[in-house]
Amino acid sequence: MRGRLEQFGLASVLTFLDLDRRSGQISITTRDKMGRVWLRGGQVIAARIEGSHHKNRAAIYDLLSWERGRFAFTQEDLASAVDEIGAPTTLLLMEAACRADEAAAPAY
Repeated sequence: MRGRLEQFGLASVLTFLDLDRRSGQISITTRDKMGRVWLRGGQVIAARIEGSHHKNRAAIYDLLSWERGRFAFTQEDLASAVDEIGAPTTLLLMEAACRADEAAAPAY
């Protein structure tokens, strides 16, 4: 599965892969950055942004804010991979939405 973030955002991709219980890796690229997300049975188990200290939850929240770029999902067997996040994908998506709302709220 491949696409552009402008047409199909990462939150939608993660929701689809969660519902379909897919395992594998999503590569996300922008003009100057690259990130990776690993899923097992639809659940995000790890995430990284190359050249950044962001990993796992911090990386997911950052990646979900990317509005432009490309993504590609490659199916893989990650049965023995360690779950470094320990939270359902839906919880990560809700937390990312809350963070985006807080960042967009006017300061008083």
